[in-house]
Amino acid sequence: MLPSVYAFAAQKVKPEFILISVAGWSIFLFGLIFETVADYQKTKFRQNPENKDKFITTGLWSLSQHPNYFGEIVLWYGLLIAVIPYFQSITNVLFALLSYTYSSTDNIFVGCSNVKKRQVLKSGEIMQNT
Repeated sequence: MLPSVYAFAAQKVKPEFILISVAGWSIFLFGLIFETVADYQKTKFRQNPENKDKFITTGLWSLSQHPNYFGEIVLWYGLLIAVIPYFQSITNVLFALLSYTYSSTDNIFVGCSNVKKRQVLKSGEIMQNT
């Protein structure tokens, strides 16, 4: 948030741009909290010896197989939205959006599939909820 405050103080910016930045930081904070809670829930689940080689299906994990990835993706898009007012041209915004989209797609299709493969190899079963 500090970069936004500095940039808005250093230059004259239209008030609607301040709202865009605040919305982006709010989305960033939501994603950060979502990812942190998902990681905390999984850590607590793994600490219980009865849950060895089991899938977590409670809390945020009852909504998705990878809520921590969802939180991370939301976090990064929130950051992108927060800094949009600082870009000098629409080309810069499009390149940043393309970069974030590639990173998110890679995270979803490569990262999640690798986790799923490890889960199958480890437990011999695959979780069905998405």
